[in-house]
Amino acid sequence: METKGLKEDKKRSMRMLEHKARNSKESVLETDVVIVGAGIIGMSLARELARYHVNVTVIEKEADVAMGISKTAGSLVYMGLFQALSLVIKDLGQGMDLEEETKTERMKLLWEGFQEFDTIAHDLDISHKHVGVLLIARNEAELKKLRKLEQLAQYVPGGTVRKVERSELFELEPNLTPDAIEGLHDSTGTISMFGPEYVIAIYENACENGARVLFNTECLNIEKDNEYHLVQTSSAKIRTRYIVNCAGKYVDNIADMANARTGWNLLFYRSQALLLDKKLAGTINHIVGIPPDAGKIDFIYPMGEGNLHVYGGYYDPIKDREYTDTTEENFDDAINRMKQLIPCLSERDIITSYVGVRTFNDKEFEENLIEHSPHDPTFINVLVRMPGFTPSPRIAVKVAGMLANAGLELKEKEKIITTRQAIPRFRFLSDSEKENLIAKDKRYGRVVCKCETVTEGEIVEAIRRGATTLQGVMFRTRSGMGRCQRNWCGPKILEILARESGKPKECVTFKGEGCSLLTGLV
Repeated sequence: METKGLKEDKKRSMRMLEHKARNSKESVLETDVVIVGAGIIGMSLARELARYHVNVTVIEKEADVAMGISKTAGSLVYMGLFQALSLVIKDLGQGMDLEEETKTERMKLLWEGFQEFDTIAHDLDISHKHVGVLLIARNEAELKKLRKLEQLAQYVPGGTVRKVERSELFELEPNLTPDAIEGLHDSTGTISMFGPEYVIAIYENACENGARVLFNTECLNIEKDNEYHLVQTSSAKIRTRYIVNCAGKYVDNIADMANARTGWNLLFYRSQALLLDKKLAGTINHIVGIPPDAGKIDFIYPMGEGNLHVYGGYYDPIKDREYTDTTEENFDDAINRMKQLIPCLSERDIITSYVGVRTFNDKEFEENLIEHSPHDPTFINVLVRMPGFTPSPRIAVKVAGMLANAGLELKEKEKIITTRQAIPRFRFLSDSEKENLIAKDKRYGRVVCKCETVTEGEIVEAIRRGATTLQGVMFRTRSGMGRCQRNWCGPKILEILARESGKPKECVTFKGEGCSLLTGLV
């Protein structure tokens, strides 16, 4: 039986053959740097390079940014206690020296990136919220793990970790399980945001400064042409001096096209998460969890919009990187773990569930893979060991430096745009601000998504900024992300997308090719 991954490989091979069969005289796009992949790392690097007189082109096989790991990663930027928890979870049975892990270059990049986040979020108008962490023990076994975690957290910068006695636990979290006997609290080490919004903001700012992003453009083959690379894609031929491979869970495939991989393979793990209704806002005040075992996840965190995000279960190893189907077993396990932490939560509160695939390298499991090709310093592979959002700005600086060492001239532009304004968030405006906005554009007076109070004006602005799919509109406005999950507003958003793009309705997709919303009109 063919797996989904094998089918995708065959499709890619067919597209490559189709491309080679086209007219060989088609024009060639010239650029200094090609970045493969428009996730948080690829777009952060594009934004960094756009500060210089460098012609940078990002190619992305999907219809938008943040369509891979960046979409399903937990939307947290963190150090402190939660970073210590993350180290334990992502050991995944490798037997790492966790204390030594706090002294690595990876930890240095994490800490530097964490320190930069508030400035980036302010400059690019990214919605975010500092949120505390409360890890609890419910029995003696968990208490021993909590003690070890407390010791490990001492070596991780960014947090203010303290022990919390039972009596205070319920002052901090009134809805906590009555089985809680002790806890650890960190008030400074974690920031909640929405991952796709972060990548979109980085993307918009990079483009404002001259970066070019080609969507629906799959990398099919890479050939060496003297000092250049010739990149064959599904939509254009590109000639470039430098390539940075930020293709996430496909980084091995892209590296193999250029014979740029020696001594490493990829390992894939999947985990399932639940998203709860925002009516639960205030049910918990912190990220609440228990001290973990390797590969085991048990925590709930409040998102900025009020929804609760539940991670309960395991990092399950998988062979097929495309295996993102949710399962009843994982669903039930997550619900049980959720109730054991916050008993008042129930199945009725769940509005959706999804699976994220995490990617590791087997060369240095505990480290990022950031290296030149063994045969060509102008080709760089970048695979970031989770978390990826936290260190992304510093990884971008590091990779830009590696390009400079390989010969790329980095001459700073005299003037760059450092700020960006988000789409107006109508639901958060005061009455007078709403009135002023409607006076300028009446479309802001027409609510399309009732669950999230998103207006037609916001949706049109999202399309103007580059959203071409229903999911693209969702990630820019939150329309369709409430309790009804697009059942009420989806058809109206489809109409607006068709109208604004000039496409027939049946050509509007959910997230790109192969995800049609309509099969035809009757």
